[in-house]
Amino acid sequence: MRITVLLFLLQLLLVSCAVKVPGEYIQIEEKPTIYPDFTDITIPSNIAPLNFKVVDKGDKIIAKFTTNQETFVTSGKIISTPLNRWRKLLGAGNTISVEIYLKKGNTWNRFQPFYFNVAQDIDPFISYRLIPPSYESYEILTLNQRDLTSFKEKVIYSNALLQKEELGQCVNCHHYKNYTTSNMQFHCRQFLGGTVLVVENEIKKIDLKTDSTLSAGVYPAWHPTHDYIAYSINKTKQSLHTLDPNKVEVVDQESDLILYDIKNNTVSFIENDPDQFECFPAWSPDGRTLYYVSAYYKYGFGPDRLNHIIMNYKNFHYDLYSKSFDPENGIWGKPVKLIDAAAINKSITLPRVSPDGKYLMFTMGEYGVFHIWHQDADLYLMNLSDGSYRALTEINSDNVESYHSWSSNGRWIVFSTRRNDGNYTRLYLSHMGDDGFFSKPFPIPQKDPNFHDLFLLSYNIPEFMSEAVTITPHQFAGAIKKNEVTKAIFKSK
Repeated sequence: MRITVLLFLLQLLLVSCAVKVPGEYIQIEEKPTIYPDFTDITIPSNIAPLNFKVVDKGDKIIAKFTTNQETFVTSGKIISTPLNRWRKLLGAGNTISVEIYLKKGNTWNRFQPFYFNVAQDIDPFISYRLIPPSYESYEILTLNQRDLTSFKEKVIYSNALLQKEELGQCVNCHHYKNYTTSNMQFHCRQFLGGTVLVVENEIKKIDLKTDSTLSAGVYPAWHPTHDYIAYSINKTKQSLHTLDPNKVEVVDQESDLILYDIKNNTVSFIENDPDQFECFPAWSPDGRTLYYVSAYYKYGFGPDRLNHIIMNYKNFHYDLYSKSFDPENGIWGKPVKLIDAAAINKSITLPRVSPDGKYLMFTMGEYGVFHIWHQDADLYLMNLSDGSYRALTEINSDNVESYHSWSSNGRWIVFSTRRNDGNYTRLYLSHMGDDGFFSKPFPIPQKDPNFHDLFLLSYNIPEFMSEAVTITPHQFAGAIKKNEVTKAIFKSK
């Protein structure tokens, strides 16, 4: 009896403390200014809560979320929604209306509502590298995975687990086969270096450098149907600018494309024209076409080659190519130039094909292949059925747009951008409609809306995943530390 009375009193207390929308207010004709800017966006039906703060000054703030079936009212300087209530809102209709009430003195003001349009699910996970800006040391560098349906983030691997003082270790180029993590890879450079390859959850370390190739493989593209991985192999040079607003420049000295046969542990050339810098391979969904970029350069291999490249780095323009492939017999077709970017004094990088094979997204800037510091770099979309392409003006900003990845259903993209402050890359999401146009982009949600103002690392190479990586960081470290390296064998055509 006593417990029943206590529960009843507790219910009365909760009702009396419930936040209520004011009955009298002045209607404001503008929408509120919120941070991050989540106003009038399209969101996945399984995304984490979109917590935000109201920038407009006031003494008290109330937010009301409404769908056809659910209503949630909360208050505070930070508007946050408990995960269980947020999921009810997401599942209760195609549109969530958000009304903001702001009290100044004794007067309440009501802003015009803004809306969340709820669309298809998104892959539940993304992974990315967290790294200081590239003009700093990478002493602490991690490969992380984020659960997009919540705020949970875990480390896949950290270079701090093994590196020792001057024996530094870089981690880069993570990639997955068909969005699954039982087949994945990433590179460890320098100390205990090698390509960490996971095949059906079994870890091994590969040395892809052979006597016939320039380097170990970078920028991987895992074949969707067969046991191949395409890589570029590069000799690069990084330069730091003192006056140019594009602070860092990475240039190729040489680069080729190779194919790694996982089952046979062999490496063979895809393209190795000495007068071309081939880079950034990407497969079509059926695995029968490889897309890549390449720049023409014919100067010879004398002692002044590197100096000539550095002095002329703004004259390098990468075109978009494709090449057919017969995966059953390992036979390649001839290169086909799809976009002559050099003819319009532009340069293309990072081609990525949509899962339905209809579109190819790429980054284009004025020159070069490493656009993550190029403020003119923008995203473009190519229609593969007719070869037409356009700038994604609905997504692009006046600062850098670079790495991008398609979700497995082809309806979402994640991309990195420096639009926030020009210094640190942040990850944004956008939805692709049936008409081929994208919705207003928004940053991946964080529990604290102020997170990115205080976070001093950049996000690098975002990749969607249909599942989490289950191998622990220490399991990866153990496999790397053993230094049992499988040496790839070069196979000539």
